Amino acid sequence: MKPNGISSVIDQILDNFFLIQKNVDDVSELYWFVIREVERVLIHKAFHLADRNKKRAAKILGISRNTLTTKMKALKIDIM
Repeated sequence: MKPNGISSVIDQILDNFFLIQKNVDDVSELYWFVIREVERVLIHKAFHLADRNKKRAAKILGISRNTLTTKMKALKIDIM
């Protein structure tokens, strides 16, 4: 998939989410929910691509190793 195609996939996923949810008034903090879930998937994918090497995963993501560690703690991700 091309990187510019991601937005159309996200659009479809959110459409499905709201179809299931049915009541928009029950949705809160959608922005942070989506950001957390996308970060979680990105970190897992980067670790897979980097053969579980934190320094390489951080480079793939374009963030520092310390930032990656902080995000992993905040998202409660344990790869090792």
